[in-house]
Amino acid sequence: MNNEIEIKLLATPQCASVLLARLNQYSVLQTEVKTLTSVYFDTDDRQLMRWGMGLRIRSGDGDNVQTIKTDGLSVGGLHQRPEYNCVLQSNQPQLALFEEVEWPAGAELSSLNNQLSPLFTTTFDRQTWLVDLPNDTLIEVAFDQGSLTAGSEHEAICEIELEFVKGDISQLFELASDIASIEGLRLANISKAQRGYMLATAHVQQVKTLSAVKLSDADSTSECLNRIFAGALEHWQYHEQLFVEQRSFAALEQVSLAVQMLFQACKMFSERDLVECAWLKELRWLRQQFAWLTQAASLNKLTAERGALIKKLPQQRSLLKTLQQRQHDLPQPDDVYQLMHSARYCSLMLKITRWLYQAKWQHSQALQKENIQHLAKAMLQTSWDYLQQSPLAEPQLDCNAYMKQATKLRRNLLVGMCVGELFDQELRQEFRLPWVDILSGIEELSLFKPMRELLPELDAELQQAIEKWVQRKEQSLLDALEFSRQQALQQAVYW
Repeated sequence: MNNEIEIKLLATPQCASVLLARLNQYSVLQTEVKTLTSVYFDTDDRQLMRWGMGLRIRSGDGDNVQTIKTDGLSVGGLHQRPEYNCVLQSNQPQLALFEEVEWPAGAELSSLNNQLSPLFTTTFDRQTWLVDLPNDTLIEVAFDQGSLTAGSEHEAICEIELEFVKGDISQLFELASDIASIEGLRLANISKAQRGYMLATAHVQQVKTLSAVKLSDADSTSECLNRIFAGALEHWQYHEQLFVEQRSFAALEQVSLAVQMLFQACKMFSERDLVECAWLKELRWLRQQFAWLTQAASLNKLTAERGALIKKLPQQRSLLKTLQQRQHDLPQPDDVYQLMHSARYCSLMLKITRWLYQAKWQHSQALQKENIQHLAKAMLQTSWDYLQQSPLAEPQLDCNAYMKQATKLRRNLLVGMCVGELFDQELRQEFRLPWVDILSGIEELSLFKPMRELLPELDAELQQAIEKWVQRKEQSLLDALEFSRQQALQQAVYW
């Protein structure tokens, strides 16, 4: 058994020549080119997958090697997991040969072996470079290009893997950082096997709502930090992949929300000297890249179903056309795709991955022993005090005042998403619900901002009609917001 540690980058065929030129700057001890075919096996009820295991038989150069990989650590684009290998004389699995594998209690290998059947296949050309680095370090860089096949379904494979062979683990990140500066790459948190299972089962990934981080009052501060930061990054990357595959606006909104959560967590923990985030400036840059999403969400609703929301307004067709042009002027899916495959974006993701993997708090005995409860109460109270000193605590607010408080309120709610699970769930929900309603109402208010921005371009009669329509809609929302806000301000805190 060996403990595989590698960084995966999704690539394009055009990256091959650039990668070769980049690696020519290093001391390369060995290069190799070969074609590999891997057949992945499981039972009809996906027993191995349910156990967190993956089984394949890889063929190349006349050898058949069966491999089992078990659950391990996956952070950003770094994957660390146990790997068991043994040579076969045939192309059929022989589970009994895995003498070191710790099978789940009650597993009957003979019966399990008989139930195995091929699920999907990968075939790709692999070019490898064994790179000699400082501190007696060896890294194997592989460029894989080919296809993944499950029945009649196919997906392209084009990726770079950097596998740590021996030496100083920091050199793995140094080399990855250099390679990540190549345009067109994206850090991968999904393996070939995971892609194969989804293809074989025709599983279509769905957008997931960002949920509170699962914490327990028995957790140490160190454990909580890991879950908060890793959870935000996982949500980000899941929806990044979903956007790339489906060009889903809802997925992109979740990417933005995860970035905001990560930013908020960094801010509140760094203020207490628990973490140092040297990449926070870059994360702020990325957060700004998604600032247009609020406007896009409003325009999407206004133009949905051929402008059904504005169908009672005069000159509806003309208004719809103007709003659609405003939509077109905003960043498009291809622009976001390019952003996600830019060197700056990839380098930021790698910095966060390295920071999490080498986090100082994981080696702090004090934080490993310290309970998070007291710290969580302090952070929630600080956030609540800040909100109470804001205009949201004033006797009355108009629409503009509410919209100006959206960012502040969202950040406050994200603090609760990070550490709120440590407290009574019913009390927490009761406290948060009116504030969540307020944020939702503010987002609804933003819906009418594009309509107001159109007014200077319109004739007086149409201006008057739109103004009247907007005011009626806004007043209805404002009444609901004021009711929810008065309720929210009277709630007892749950911590």
